[in-house]
Order: sequence, then structure tokens, then C-alpha cells
Amino acid sequence: MAETRIVVVAPPKPNARAASSTRALTRALEHLGFEVAHANTDDAVDAVDEHVDAVIVAAPRPIVLPIARRLKTRFQMPLLPIVALTAPPRDRPNGASPDVWLRASTPAADVADRVEELVRIRHAEREMARLSTTLAELAAENGRLYERARRDAEATALLLRELQHRVRNNLAAIQALLVLERHRVPARELPEALDVAIARLRSMAALQDSLLPHASEVELASLARAVANGALDVFGAGDRVRCDVIGGATLPARRASAVAIVLNELITNALKHADARTVDVTIRQNADAVELDVTDDGCGMPSHTGGGSGLVIVRAVVQNELGGSLSYVAAARGTRARIAIPSGAAAEGGGAAGTRAG
Repeated sequence: MAETRIVVVAPPKPNARAASSTRALTRALEHLGFEVAHANTDDAVDAVDEHVDAVIVAAPRPIVLPIARRLKTRFQMPLLPIVALTAPPRDRPNGASPDVWLRASTPAADVADRVEELVRIRHAEREMARLSTTLAELAAENGRLYERARRDAEATALLLRELQHRVRNNLAAIQALLVLERHRVPARELPEALDVAIARLRSMAALQDSLLPHASEVELASLARAVANGALDVFGAGDRVRCDVIGGATLPARRASAVAIVLNELITNALKHADARTVDVTIRQNADAVELDVTDDGCGMPSHTGGGSGLVIVRAVVQNELGGSLSYVAAARGTRARIAIPSGAAAEGGGAAGTRAG
């Protein structure tokens, strides 16, 4: 805590009476706990710094007023109390002037009491100024917090709308897949149909697991691993079939549901119909397209077949939902399905809800 100092300015021409008054005033101030410093009128202004709490000028008015004006206009000192020990003017002076005018004959104890009152008022004013600054800072911080809360609320609302959109698209995709399976010819046995339906639902769940709340793109490698693991689990092939994912690329989140459906159908076909022991998913992101190869070492696909419902779904989704192309390479041992998704088509909107059998 800064020490309290009072500057007592003696008359420009000290005399015995003035010296006695100055000593009495000094004792009265020290009795109240003040530290007293002395300066003559010529050095009074230079003797005052930020640690001074009050100034007493014991001099005629022509000397008091210039000192008061200089002190009152100094930087950070407009609240500095100044007591003039001289007869007050009849009219209020223009501009800055002492806060209190006391006659030179005023008892030293009364002068000290008045100084203490002024110092307390000054300290209170300083504290109010500090509190005002603190309140202004708190108001600014509250404004920043409110703005952040508003942005968070808008982001939450946007996230909820995106979630509703995703759920609606996924439900529409599931409905379209179930309707297609319902009209499959020839119809599957019930256990097989349920396994296929479960695998398709797992592919949709894998997509949700790959999506971050605010993500606009999906890592296809992560999605492919999740879809493959789901298919292996549903058909109990995890201990006899190895599935590797090679490479990587990204697609807009709204396009990834179609890719999940395609990958599930191709991997399911390799597990159920090709008797494959190895299934590889290779992903490449070129300048003009994203390419996915699903390769198995199974028995291969007859060149004359039009494919079952799974391959019909793949063809329809690739063409209608992804705007891409699908090609098969049959071999003596194994099959490779290649999906090419043009970069422009990969960025367009849409969903898997429009899947139709072709």
C-alpha cells in the first residue's frame, strides 16, 4: 500500500509566525497518521507526484491560484485535493482552483481534520473509478460470452438440422433397400434375407460411426474398414476371410452413405457367392475422380450374368446417387469391381433415398 504524503507549502518568505504555524499543522497531520513533506511555493508543483494525497498551500491568493491550476491540470491528478490557507475570494475563480479555502488563522487540528476528510473522499472516488473500470471490463466480457453462447446455440441448431437430415436420408435408404429385397426374384430364405438386411443396416451404422458432429467430409478408408468388419461379423467370416483397406480419400458426408451401401453389397457378394478368402478395398483420389476397387480371390463372376439384387443396387447407386461408373473385371480366380466417382459429382448434393432398381 502506498504511503500517505502531504505537501505543506510554506510562505515564500518564511517568518517566525509562519514557521510556528507550519510546525503546529505538521504535528496535527502526523497525529492523524499522515507523513508530511515540506516545499516552498516555487518547488510545490515539482514536489507532487502520484503518491501524494493532498496539498496545503499557505500563501496569498495570487500565489495559490497558479499552483492549484497547474496541479489540477496535471496528468492523473484532477482529483488531487488542494487546501488553500488564505482568505477566500469574493467571487468564484475561473478555471481550476483549490477545493477548500481556509483562513490562515484556522486551528491546525481543524485543518488536519478537513484534509483527512478530503483524502477519504479522494480514496473513495479512486475506488469508484476502479470499480467502474472493472464493471466495464465485466460488461465487455459478458458481451463476449453472450456472443459466444449465441454462436454455440446457432451451431447446435445447425447440428440438429443436419442430424435430422441424415436420419431422414438413412431411413429412406433403408426403406428403399428393404423394398428392393422384398421384390427380389427369386426370394431369399428368411434367415438369409435377414442376414443381408442386417449387413445393410450395419453399413449405415458404420457411416454414422465415421462421421464427426461438424465434419463435412468422411475418410473413405475408415468407412471401408467399418463396413467390411460389419459384413464379416454378420456372416461369421471373420476367422476365415481377410479384408484389407489400401489407400485413402475423402468424400462429402452426404455422398458417403451411397458409398457405404456400394461397399457393403460388393463385400457381401464376395463373402456369400464368391467363396472368397481375401477381399481388398483399394482407394485412390485422383485429380478428376475418386476410385474404389473391391477385389476378391473367389470363384469369379460369370460374364453372362446380370447379377442379383445386390449388384442391381450397386449399379443403381453408383449411377444415380454418385453419378459415377461401375465396371467388373472377371478372371479365372476372383473378381474386381471398380467404381469411379467424378470429382464434380462427388461434391454434389443428394442422398441414397433415391435408390431404385435398374
